[in-house]
This record gives sequence, structure tokens and C-alpha cells, in this order.
Amino acid sequence: MGVFDKIDLDKLFDNESDYGKKHRFPEVTDALIQRAEETMGYKLPASYRELLEYQNGGVISDALDEAWITVIYGISPDPDNFDGLEAMFDNWKNEWEYPDIGIPFGETASAGHDMYYMDFRYKDADGEPRIIRIDNEMDNEVYYVAANLAEFIRLVLRNEPPEETPTGEGGPQKHIPPEKPEKKSFFEKLFRK
Repeated sequence: MGVFDKIDLDKLFDNESDYGKKHRFPEVTDALIQRAEETMGYKLPASYRELLEYQNGGVISDALDEAWITVIYGISPDPDNFDGLEAMFDNWKNEWEYPDIGIPFGETASAGHDMYYMDFRYKDADGEPRIIRIDNEMDNEVYYVAANLAEFIRLVLRNEPPEETPTGEGGPQKHIPPEKPEKKSFFEKLFRK
């Protein structure tokens, strides 16, 4: 049973507009997921994998006109595609200097001045990272949004702003060091069997 089984994801994405189609990538594969994990240095949580299997990224539906999130990143076949997860991870971390505490998965209407992250420093009982919003304009101040991705998606579908809590380094979950995928050397990648 998946985490989104009782959530109507059909209402989440805009699949009609050109802008919506631009952010939706072809079906995600294990190879794409593995590449993204190696590139970013984080394993995708089960909930995010499930969401990407349902739809590999997309723009949030216009019907959710009060939604505070505009895009959920998918994994592009081209890792350098600027609309894909890997390129955006690099952009937010290296260009905008967001902290390296997890995966930025959700863009807001602020065009990068704040982002939604899966915060791997704190996980729930199922090992799912909490969801936070990081405000880049306020010295990367962290706001707790939801216990996990499924709870976050439920909030989005209710079409109302979340009740955010400034968290600093704390939060309702236990601090757990992030699980990082094994990095492969250049030669291991070149000669993998």
C-alpha cells in the first residue's frame, strides 16, 4: 500500500498548459533515480519516489489558486535540464547558497527566494524527512511545514496556506543523520558492469 493511495493526485498537476507540460518529464526509471541520488548525495524517500512514479514532476494545477507551491521537480532524462531536479538542486545549493540539508523539491511563486525542502536532518517514524520552507532572503531561515511529503501534499490539495512554524535547528522529529548513496569514482562509473 502506497502513501498516496488515499490522496487524489489527479487534482494536483496542470497537464494541459505548455508551462505545465514543460515541467513534466517522461516516466521515471530506476536508472534516473539512481543517477539523481548519486548526483545530489541523498537517497530519495519512498514517498517522493511514489509521487514521481505517479507523475515525474509538474506544475501545480491552476484550480489550486491559493496554493503556495508552484512546481514539484521531476527527474529529467538530461541531468542538465534546468527544469529538472538535479540541475535545480545544484542551482539552489551552489548559486543561491541554500543549505545542504536535503532535497529542494518544490518551487514557490517567489522565483527562488524561498523553497520547499525535504529536510533529511529530521525524519518521522517511517524514515520520511520532514518538509520545511527555507527563506533565502532571511538568511535561510527554516520554517516547519509538514511531518512528511504525504502530509504536505494533503495541505496543498486543501488549497490553503500552511501554518508554518519557525524551527531553527529543532522540530517535532528526531534528528537522524542523512542516508547518503554510495558515491562512485570516475573510473567505477566509466567501467561499471
